[in-house]
Amino acid sequence: MGHVIVKSLCLCLVTLMLSGCWSRHELNDMSIAVGMGIDRIGDKYNVTVQTVNPGQVAVKKGPATNASPVITYEEVGATIPEALTRISVKVPRHLYFAHLRMVVIGEEVAKAGISKPLDYLSRNMEMRTDFYFVIAREAKAADILQVLTVMDPIPSNNMYTKLETSDNYWASTGSMNLNNLLQDLGANGKSPTMTGIEISGSLKPGDKTSVGQYVNPPALLKYAGMAAFNEDRFVGWLDENDTKALNYVLDSVHQSAGHIACPGGEGLLTMQVIRSKAVIKSSINNGKPEFDVNIRLEQDIADAECKIDLSNASIVNELKRKSDSQMEALISTSIKKIQKKYGTDIYGFGETLHQKHPKVWHEIKDWKQVFKTVKIRVHVNTILRRMGTILQPIDMITKE
Repeated sequence: MGHVIVKSLCLCLVTLMLSGCWSRHELNDMSIAVGMGIDRIGDKYNVTVQTVNPGQVAVKKGPATNASPVITYEEVGATIPEALTRISVKVPRHLYFAHLRMVVIGEEVAKAGISKPLDYLSRNMEMRTDFYFVIAREAKAADILQVLTVMDPIPSNNMYTKLETSDNYWASTGSMNLNNLLQDLGANGKSPTMTGIEISGSLKPGDKTSVGQYVNPPALLKYAGMAAFNEDRFVGWLDENDTKALNYVLDSVHQSAGHIACPGGEGLLTMQVIRSKAVIKSSINNGKPEFDVNIRLEQDIADAECKIDLSNASIVNELKRKSDSQMEALISTSIKKIQKKYGTDIYGFGETLHQKHPKVWHEIKDWKQVFKTVKIRVHVNTILRRMGTILQPIDMITKE
């Protein structure tokens, strides 16, 4: 009997230690934030929050309405949390950030430095780290969040999936989440980059629900280039070729496509990149650091618009030579351009030097100045895997 009493008391003590759902939030008490925009007005922040309108997103059985699937709120504050607190006088429910998908940063904020806004985003326990960062190009972050999308009723979800898709199939964009951004900012010899987003078309009708009635919407959100940073400050934009070169060097290309001129004739061949692997090696020559970028590309021929016989081994070797030299020229030219124009190491050469030759790294007082003149060699090895289901172009087959 005594053992039963002792066990019962222990069980009661254990149950008292259980915390329960003390931090729960009821769904009816929350406004789910899916997007955030951060702009600069003078020395203050203009924060925009895009929230979901549940009644319009849920599957409805009744007649359709013209109500917007999302609602945006804006407020100004000396800090990000102060602006968000001010928004509480407009939002009917508590802002809930666990489902945040996109953070859009205005150019003025990026030029002033992103470390201060990032402090709140990384410190907030309610936020996850899987949302993406982009930079508003030739527009305010608030304007980006005003554009409604057709395929997905929630614009921030549309931006998220669009960036994931382009990151997997096109080498001219790149996804950046909170963990990777903080890692780049804290690295020795590596500055971050972020994909730019712009409004294609007119914003005026793009912020209305009627945009879904257009086959060719008057306003679309489009990813364009990348923003280069020097530590935490925006310094300039990379064009499409520069972004491609960057992604190849960073070994972040999954699939992509490009073209080369047909050997010995007019027309183009489309090369479909199916795999890419890049390795950066550092060396010391006469006390100065040098780097070799070795890139291995596996490609398929996706399209041939000239009269060539792909069963001829010499033709295939010529295609490989042209593909190698063209990619080497693209990457080498882009690296030299970034060295001269911006002088910021967005490739991580300094990080490689720090890891492989720590003594040499610690002797360098200003890596930014060294990076501007450091010698970097690019070596590309392309491998043609598949020619397709036909060896000769259609033009040659139909005339036989």
